[in-house]
Amino acid sequence: MIVKTKSQTNEPVLFYEKQRFTQWWMWVFILIPLGISGIGVFQQFVLKTPLGDKTMSDTRLLFFVLFSGLFALFFGVMYLETTLTKSTLKVRFYPLTQRSIRWENVRSAEVISYGFVGGWGVRLWTQYGTVYNVKSGKGLHVKSHAKEQFLVGTQQPELLQKKLVLIQDQLAEPK
Repeated sequence: MIVKTKSQTNEPVLFYEKQRFTQWWMWVFILIPLGISGIGVFQQFVLKTPLGDKTMSDTRLLFFVLFSGLFALFFGVMYLETTLTKSTLKVRFYPLTQRSIRWENVRSAEVISYGFVGGWGVRLWTQYGTVYNVKSGKGLHVKSHAKEQFLVGTQQPELLQKKLVLIQDQLAEPK
């Protein structure tokens, strides 16, 4: 686990978590097309033998292996990063999106069990607003004074709940 002690604003970090897609079964589904296309390239270009009865053209096969490789690379670099300081909650789902909210703009924040929300990644228009999750079914549900809401998945719900207590006094009604 990576531990951050200072935020970009040099403010002490109360909670930091970086999550990646590490589910073995997900990687099986991601890597199977890459493996098949790799075998196809080897057989067609090195062994000079067509793969199957209805072989792909060289161009399509190279496109397929390139696409499969880029798809696997995309999941390999993707991560969900959550940083909680005394003044701000920052969420980064690299390389897709990031958001930041100051606690003074938050009406409520609580760690909840949310179950399955239709998949992993960034989920829009759920009952929790936008959901950022990598695995499991626990996360920080945030509601803003502007009636927006979002949920950030966590693998450390107990620790997050303990750190959330430190900023609860800032979650008051709007002035």
